Amino acid sequence: MKKIGSIIALLAGVLLAGQAFAQAPGQSYFGASFGAVWTDGGSPYTINVVNEDVSVGFKAFAGNMLWNKFGLEVGYYYLGTYETEFTGSGQPFMEAQTSAIAVNGVYTTPLGPGYAFHAKVGLAFTLYEASCRDAAVCAASVPVMLNTKNYGVSGMLGIGISANLAKDLALRMDFEHIGSVHQAVGNTDFKDGYDIFSVGIQFTF
Repeated sequence: MKKIGSIIALLAGVLLAGQAFAQAPGQSYFGASFGAVWTDGGSPYTINVVNEDVSVGFKAFAGNMLWNKFGLEVGYYYLGTYETEFTGSGQPFMEAQTSAIAVNGVYTTPLGPGYAFHAKVGLAFTLYEASCRDAAVCAASVPVMLNTKNYGVSGMLGIGISANLAKDLALRMDFEHIGSVHQAVGNTDFKDGYDIFSVGIQFTF
């Protein structure tokens, strides 16, 4: 995918342009990141509606390199708020929010003095919440449009690069994918994936 390739190139270019010191292996870490989230899963309605499919998200994460280059990372992800409106109306009639708690195995390896590459694979425990913002429109045009919550478990993949800014402080960029998130609007079930590009700070201790 061109989008994924462009994001990876940007991720590598920005970090490799700086100067930093090598991160010591085997440490615990925590941090937070903000970024953009892409999805086609704002709502299941595709006829005569406009679905917002890019939003702002954030994550908070913590991990530990348990042995050699392998570790475990846990994170909370807010995957954004998405609106759906009828074409030309300018007035959203429904809103959806998605969040997740993720558990990943992590592989980390140095790229050179001060830089490290990491890859992750694991599971995301997701929550999708849909709500009606215009009760009259929902009742007339969207059958059984109720405020709904849907929980699910999805696979997750990610890659990233970190660059040390100081002894225990690093800049971190990640590209992550959560696939087939379980979603529902009223009695309509559907699934879609989420792509997350984020930039943040990581502290080690």
